[in-house]
Parts: sequence; C-alpha cells; structure tokens
Amino acid sequence: MQNLPSLSLLWPDGARPAQTCTALDPQCVRDLELETTLAAFTDSRLGRSAIRDIFTHLCTDPAVIAYRQDILDDVWRNSDFTAHLEALLPDLHVLDTAHIAVDRRRSSLQDITWRLGELEHLVSCVTGLGTVFAQVGDKVRARGWCALRDRIAQTAQDAVYQQLTRELPDMLRTVRAKVSVTIGVNLDGQLRPVAATLLAVNERKFSASTFLDRLFGKREEDLKGLGPLHVVPELGQGPGSSGNRERGRDVNPLMAPLFRDVAKVLETVCQPIARTLRQYNALHSGFLATLHGDVAFYLAAVRLMERLRSRGLPVCRPDIAPMTERVCTLREAYNLNLALHQMAHTPGTASVVTNDVAMDDDGRIGILTGPNQGGKTTYTQMVGLCQLLAQTGLWVPAAQARLSPVDNIYMHYPVEEHLTRGTGRFGEEAQRLSQIFARGTRHSLVLLNESLASTNPGESLYIAQDIVRILRRLGARAIFATHLHELAADVAALNASTAGESRIVSLVASRTEAGDDGPRRSYKIVPGPPLGRSYARETAAQYGISYDQLTALLQQRGLLE
Repeated sequence: MQNLPSLSLLWPDGARPAQTCTALDPQCVRDLELETTLAAFTDSRLGRSAIRDIFTHLCTDPAVIAYRQDILDDVWRNSDFTAHLEALLPDLHVLDTAHIAVDRRRSSLQDITWRLGELEHLVSCVTGLGTVFAQVGDKVRARGWCALRDRIAQTAQDAVYQQLTRELPDMLRTVRAKVSVTIGVNLDGQLRPVAATLLAVNERKFSASTFLDRLFGKREEDLKGLGPLHVVPELGQGPGSSGNRERGRDVNPLMAPLFRDVAKVLETVCQPIARTLRQYNALHSGFLATLHGDVAFYLAAVRLMERLRSRGLPVCRPDIAPMTERVCTLREAYNLNLALHQMAHTPGTASVVTNDVAMDDDGRIGILTGPNQGGKTTYTQMVGLCQLLAQTGLWVPAAQARLSPVDNIYMHYPVEEHLTRGTGRFGEEAQRLSQIFARGTRHSLVLLNESLASTNPGESLYIAQDIVRILRRLGARAIFATHLHELAADVAALNASTAGESRIVSLVASRTEAGDDGPRRSYKIVPGPPLGRSYARETAAQYGISYDQLTALLQQRGLLE
C-alpha cells in the first residue's frame, strides 16, 4: 500500500492556504477580542493551536468557505455522527503527531513500540471511521466527508492493511506482556546496596505482598543475571573526588547501566516483532495526519452552536455572496463575545440585544453616533466577528445573513499611549490609520471606534471628513463609531462632494424607549440623523448630574435655598 497524500477537511483539492488566506493583523485580533471567542472553542479540548490558526487566517475563497460549511452542516445535523467523531478524537490526536520524523535519539526498542502504537491507532481510526460512515449512510453528503469515506474504504480493502489487522493483536500482546523485570541486588555488611543485575523479564507485575514475601522469605539458590553485574564504586575513588574515606561506603545506585541492560534484553525479545514490522514500512497514517485539527475545529463549532441555541440565541448558515458584490446584511445579529459573557454569568435565557446590519448599494459606510455605553463599540465589534466567523466557514450569530468575503479586516480602536515612542497618542493614531490605507482595498472591511478622539473637536472633525471621503472613493465597507455627530449630520454633503461606490449613511445608537421604570436605552442601532447634543443631556440625567438633578441635590444638603 502506497503512502497516501494527506486529506483535508478544511481545504478542497487544489486550494492552498497561502493563496486563499490573509493573516489577521494582531491589532484586529486584539480589538475583536478574539481570544474570548477562541476560549469558547478550545475549552480544555484537543486541537487548540490548529483552531487558533484557522481563525487568525482569514479565508477569502467562496469555494473553500462553502466546502467547510457543507462539512459543518453534516456534523450539525447528525448527532450520532458527532458523538462518534468525539470518541475518535484522541486516536486522531495520536496520529497527528505520529508523522513526525523519527527521532535519532530513540533506541531501536523505542522505535518498535512507537511504530506499533502508530499502527494501532491507525487501525482504530480506520475501523472507527468505517463503522461511522456505514451507520450514517447517505445522511453525510459533504464532498470532504465523502472523500474521507472513500479513502477509508480503500485503506480497509488493501491486502497489506488487512494482514496488519490480523497480526497486530499478537504483536501488541507480546510487547505489552512484558510488564516487569526482576533485579538482583547485593548488599554489604551494613545492608546497603552495592551491586545489581537483571535476573528476568516477567509477564506479571509485582505486588507489595509478593515483594515482601521474597524479601523476607526462604533463601534460594543464587540467581544468575541476564546481564553483567554493575558494581557501585565507593565515594573517593572516582575522578575529582576529595579522597575523604571517613564517610565509608556512601553509595550512589547509578541505575543507568542497569536500565541499558533492560533495554538490550527487551530489544532481543522484540526482534521478531521488528522483522514483522518491516513488511508494513509502506503503510503509513499520513493521510489521516491533518484530520485531528480539522475534526476538532468542527466539533468545537457544533458545541458552541448548541450552547447558543440552548440559551435562545439564533445561529444561521450565512449565504456567501460573490466578493464583487461587497455586501454584508445581517438580521437579528448579536455580539458573540457579549453573549458568551452573559452565558457565563447569567443562568437561563440570554438577554442579548440583536441588531440588523445593511452594507450594500444603499450604504456601505456607516457613521455611528450615540451616547457613551449605548452599544456603539459592541455593534462595531459584532460586525467584525460575524464577518470573520462567516469566512471561517462557521455559522454566524444571527437569524439570517448574507456576506461577501473581505480581503482583510482593519480595526482602529483606542490604545494606550506609548511614551517611549515620542509621537503622542494622536501621532500613534495617525500612523495606524495610514497603515490601513496603505493596505486596504475596495474589498476590505474597516472598523473605526472613537478614532481621532485624542485631538480637539475641530481638528478631529476635519480629518474625519477626509477619512470618510477616502473610504467612499476606495469603495470599502466601514463602520465609524464616533462622538462627532457633526460628521454624521454631513453625510449628504459628503456623498454629494465625493465620487465613489460606497455610499455614506448615518446610524444612531440607543434611542430611548419607554420602560416600566421610565425611559431606558434600547441598545438598538438604526439608520437616521444623529441625535446631536441631546444624548449628552440624557447621559447626564442617567448619572444624576443634570442641572436640575444637581440643584435638587444641593437643596437637600441645605446649600441652596
């Protein structure tokens, strides 16, 4: 049987990560709080590094995304299939490391046991997957699963593999039957161990009672060791010793030579197995080597989807539009990180506010204004997370979604000022904005949150207008969450004065709505003109610092009439 090429459940034939992926910038990983999302996927599960690699490399090929969606769909819809894959994950994990090049530091005995272990897990995976595919039948239809099913069937029918399944149990029993060794130890006049030799290799383990019986039992004839007798030298006789003989025979067991003898004897026992293994040199588990990370990724996704559904939150398979359409439409979407936080701290149904998103020909650049803690940052991050999840091939946290892939996600959130750089906070913001436009294209997603807040309002408005106009000319999709309500008020003029394919629209966060205990924030994001300065008064009233509230407070304290 020839060594079959690897089979991937992430990349269809012909697709290459280097050609269809873009590495996310560390700033984007930070601002999306991607580590929070990854923690939900990799909670004490195998495949953590593989899953992180998938998330931090943005897939841009719609064909690859659809390939993954189909595979995930089969797992999501077939709970028995999912349970069997979970059971096989440890064996796949072993095969994930078994393809590593042979370590020259390993002894021949270690090579034998290592190879036996690899073949054992290979048989376990092939048998297990074969059983699973037979049980699920035509319920599994994704191209990736069908390719794996055919590969498993091809392996199972191979004559060399079938011979292995017959001979492997006996080889494993022979090796694993050697569970202990008997060692003879000579003692000096003060009952201290001074020499040791290997007496026998046993197929039964020692127990405490058996050992004590032999230690204090009837004296037998002297036993002849299977290896040379190793005598421990006295201190003071070796190189570099002080020569102090007053301490007497203070011995050090130095078991390493004895261990080498054990290994040599066991190698002799295993030589017939080594000869048998040579006929399986062409039989490798390489075609299963990448499956562990792939399967772990899909199983983690299903576990998360089930958690969200159980808390009353929607998830959906997004419709992937052509990249040229440059659209992102979401219905009843929510911020996954916020949902995870609530689920971790609040029992029962999660009460996450959902919002709609519409980035299309009617508007691709949203100027988002509203009060502090009104949901602007949560909404902006939500758009980025939904885009990333969709391009990863996963379901998105929304009731309905249609998205075009983006070639990258660029984020500009406030950061701490680095005094050692000498540029000041505004200088750092300007440099990061410049880097976005040095790399962004009409197919990019740009998410700006309180950008330019480090300079005075007049200057920040002037620069913000230029940035929004360039985004329009570039044709990118963007959300600009800002306190510059004048910027949102000027969207008509910005659209009229600047040619481009990305229309600018005004979005408003958290209009107030009636509640049982008075007005409250809706945390809804809706199209509309900015609220102007009114939200400042509302925020002041919310914290009890409006003029009327403070006047009443001072009157209560007797400081005002």
